[in-house]
Amino acid sequence: MCLRGINLREHRYIAMRLSKLTLKNFKNIGIENGLRLNDLNILIGPNGSGKSNLIGVLRFMKGCLMATPDEGRGITDFEEAVIEFGDTKILDTTIKAPATIGFKFEFDPTKEDFANIEFRLELFLKGYDTSPAIRSEILCSQPDNQGTDPFYYYKTHDVIGTGVVSAYNDESKTRSHFERLYNVPVNRLTLSSIPELLELSKFPPENTPVYKIRRQMLDAISRWRFYNANDMNLRNIRNSEPKIGSGDLFLSYSGENLPLVLDNLIQKDFEFEERINNAMRTLFPMTRKIRTVRSGRLRLTVEWYMDGSNDRFYLNDMSDGSVRMLCWAVVLHSPELPALLVIDEPETGLHPAWMKTLAEWIKTASERTQIIVATHSPDLLDHFTDRYKDVLRFEYDGNTHFTPGRLPEAELKTRLDEDWELGDLYRVGDHAVGGWPW
Repeated sequence: MCLRGINLREHRYIAMRLSKLTLKNFKNIGIENGLRLNDLNILIGPNGSGKSNLIGVLRFMKGCLMATPDEGRGITDFEEAVIEFGDTKILDTTIKAPATIGFKFEFDPTKEDFANIEFRLELFLKGYDTSPAIRSEILCSQPDNQGTDPFYYYKTHDVIGTGVVSAYNDESKTRSHFERLYNVPVNRLTLSSIPELLELSKFPPENTPVYKIRRQMLDAISRWRFYNANDMNLRNIRNSEPKIGSGDLFLSYSGENLPLVLDNLIQKDFEFEERINNAMRTLFPMTRKIRTVRSGRLRLTVEWYMDGSNDRFYLNDMSDGSVRMLCWAVVLHSPELPALLVIDEPETGLHPAWMKTLAEWIKTASERTQIIVATHSPDLLDHFTDRYKDVLRFEYDGNTHFTPGRLPEAELKTRLDEDWELGDLYRVGDHAVGGWPW
């Protein structure tokens, strides 16, 4: 099989940004026509509307590629991710098994002269007592506006357990053809297992276009980070004194490595310590300095100094909200932002007066990376009124599904011209914004 009309020399790649997500027959979310994502995305809607399910799709994608499987249980990274995802419960409840569940992730490069990528995955659920298996998997370029056929890096499971992968015709790497793949596992993503499949092939892995694009995709997805304020263990954060030596640059989901991340980022970026102190002064003007110090020989803790006092305070001396905001400050002001930052209910446990500051931190960080925030807080939403085009409401279809979509601009503009803010509209359940279940 030959590829015609494609100049592979033009396909260069850098870090990727998730631009669109399409789902089919998945739980209670109706986005078969696709949902476009911006650099900043604020998810709003009632409990049970699918915000967490949407975030779960992104977690699932990362888990399929990055999860550490439990070898003692004899399961793969994909199977582990499926279990975490919900196993048989991921099928739309209005659909009867056997059925397929479809996912399509579209990625844009950060520069216009690089190719756009689609990753398509279809799972098959034979029955409610069996786990989903991979029905088909495709990695390809996105069709252009002229309708040119996409370039396929690989396609697998048209015949279960087999597939094809594009390989260069010669060392010029300007033309390609398809080579057959055999023994393709159905319980592990081809994207994850293709290095082993190529090692068993008759052609070197570096002679395939997927060799480079896969590395770029995994680099981006490995840098996705997920936070839920309810998962942050404030007691453990306060008492944590992590060992010096680990190179952690990202806060863990529970926040317990806060002193270590703070210390590593201060060592990495000369200006980071000043940024953190300035950020916390917007909340506590009396803050003189926040710093990490050695606790014993090999451990770290955080000290907080206030103007007018020679006493040093520790995290145990600070309120819950203060500790939470320090965590968000470290996450959002870091010189090492994730490729995708997802934060669920960041407002939890915070004073309403701090919502403006938190919103500004989120907006500023979105200038450097892609961010998804799910919130129930009208106080926080008020401060995204100027970014209403980045807000996605989950709208009920009157039956069983919710569809995320942009706010109706014409309808919303009338309200904004009357000096309404988004949070106020959310509080009163205005149709333009929603906010109430039914």
